[in-house]
Amino acid sequence: MIARKLGGNGQEQAVRRVLRHNDSREYFKDGGWTSNPSEANCISDAVEAAEACARYGLSDVELALRYDFAACDVFCTPIR
Repeated sequence: MIARKLGGNGQEQAVRRVLRHNDSREYFKDGGWTSNPSEANCISDAVEAAEACARYGLSDVELALRYDFAACDVFCTPIR
């Protein structure tokens, strides 16, 4: 899921929820990992995050919010 938010310039900016590995800082993609955040699977909510962790045996991950225009994640929450 991609949410939309108006940026300071009045233009819409995409906000994505993604799973990120704490140690490697890589992003979850289709059962594996990628260093490219734009390739990461979008996570719709905490339930989907928990299901992905259980299904793929993920640990040491966090749920990160990422703006398309940002060079970094803006908010991260450890989940497992």
